[in-house]
Amino acid sequence: MKQRASFLLAFVLSLFLLFSGSISAKEIKTLSQFPMSGPVGSLPEFGWGFIDAMNWINNEGGGVNGKKITWFLEDMRYSPKVEVANFNKYCAEHNPDEFLIASGYITGGLKGLVEKVNIEQKIPWFDGSYSAEIFGPGGGPTKYPYYYSLGATYGDQLKILLKWIKENYKGKGNPKVGLVYSPTAWGRDGLTEAKAYAKKKGIDIVAEIEYPYSATSATNECMQLRKAKAQYVIYHGYSGASGCTAIFFKTAKKILKHVQLMGTHYTTSRMAILVCQDAYDGYIGVSTRPFSDAVPRAKTPMDNPMVKKAHDFAKKYRPEEYKKGLKGGGIKDMFLYMDGMTYAFLLQKALTDADNAGELTREGVKKALDKLVWDFNGMFGGKAFSYKSHTIPMLQIFKGKVKMVDVGGKKVPTGAVVPISEWINVDEVQW
Repeated sequence: MKQRASFLLAFVLSLFLLFSGSISAKEIKTLSQFPMSGPVGSLPEFGWGFIDAMNWINNEGGGVNGKKITWFLEDMRYSPKVEVANFNKYCAEHNPDEFLIASGYITGGLKGLVEKVNIEQKIPWFDGSYSAEIFGPGGGPTKYPYYYSLGATYGDQLKILLKWIKENYKGKGNPKVGLVYSPTAWGRDGLTEAKAYAKKKGIDIVAEIEYPYSATSATNECMQLRKAKAQYVIYHGYSGASGCTAIFFKTAKKILKHVQLMGTHYTTSRMAILVCQDAYDGYIGVSTRPFSDAVPRAKTPMDNPMVKKAHDFAKKYRPEEYKKGLKGGGIKDMFLYMDGMTYAFLLQKALTDADNAGELTREGVKKALDKLVWDFNGMFGGKAFSYKSHTIPMLQIFKGKVKMVDVGGKKVPTGAVVPISEWINVDEVQW
């Protein structure tokens, strides 16, 4: 009898050791995708920032309470099809008990993965999309419970610009606004919300113009805006680095001399200073991140903790690329590098909070995100936000200040976009 009891005890202990060993051996796996090449040009800085931050997290940063993250990075080439295919591949190859978070970058990918992410896999998904359709009142956590955006929606960005117009307008009658947007999903995104808000606030939308990325002239568009007597022009759905952006801004400065040019997140950038030059001076726009890269780079203010961390990381892990800047193989815009870092730090925060709650699972990560109240390492001037809306609802309004200077007999732009507002939590705005 004693022999049998000893055998049973040994058997139970062996099972315990076997299963505890399996539990401790469980990996923490994540997948992230960035447009590091493709139709928007070569943007490896996103991936570089993410790689450097993830390597830091797994080493000096302590991982997830000491546990390392097995992370995967894919170049989705700014293609929804590639983004969807990559995700499907990882779902097929990895155990859902280990594969806990995924991330993507564009609205097209989100639309193609609605059922796969939110119904079949039920995996938290971070995204660079600011789609009002996905994350606005018609979507959000009720309709898409596993989607989380890393910024305020385009609808809220456009409404903040309109709110600024209303509050700063000194003329007679209603302010007159022209909307110029790209022929893309994100160019059209938020326009419905913006027009409804304008009507509510007594702002006249006097022109709506779709302006192509392939444009070689903006004269017709600017003449339409002048004929409509627009006093403000909101330029939406374009990168600040695009050739069409330079053409539009330079043409507008000649034809629309007294019109205030404005724009949303991706037009509020260092690259816009470089391509638009002094035509960008006086521009007013919103951004979901602090401005992180003046021209020249050495003039960048380092009072924001995340901006300083990004520059410190780049100097440490990418010294040659940091020095090269706009030259081939350099970091062209530190915003891109810092944006890659933000994905990494949010990923670590979500996993660590889930682990602290004793639920390091997909559902545990979702619960941690839904409860998250965080200042994002001081990124928003010390202000914390709640992730209850599944967006990081923080915006700041900036103004472009650009001056042309003579360098070696050639005129080159210098300047920055400087904040003209505090950080605004759009979830708390009284619209």
